[in-house]
Amino acid sequence: MKRAILLVTAIALLAGCDRSKIAPRLDTAIEVQRTGPTAVSIKAHVKNLHNRGTVPLDVEVTAEPKQASGWGSPVRVIHPAPFVLNDRESRDLTTTLVTTTGVRATLIVKEAERGWLVVKKTASAD
Repeated sequence: MKRAILLVTAIALLAGCDRSKIAPRLDTAIEVQRTGPTAVSIKAHVKNLHNRGTVPLDVEVTAEPKQASGWGSPVRVIHPAPFVLNDRESRDLTTTLVTTTGVRATLIVKEAERGWLVVKKTASAD
């Protein structure tokens, strides 16, 4: 009888440990660099720090041009299909913009299934 109770309790505890509720641990970086008088390079880096796969990640990079009155409206420059990063896998995303003004870029990483924000970082270049 005691064994049955312990077995049922152990199964209930294991069933309650849903690992999908753990937010992914990511190492992220965004770099904005002027590569010429009219070109700006934006590089985003996302790396999984867990030893297991992540939930599907929705990565988005937006760019805002510098204007006399502040920053312009954001434009989506990188938006791949949601992807899963496996054990310690990383992904680099790069684009080049043609502009003579400064640019501020924002990296946003969300869980694709639930829409929860994981990371939001900003970088700029003049």
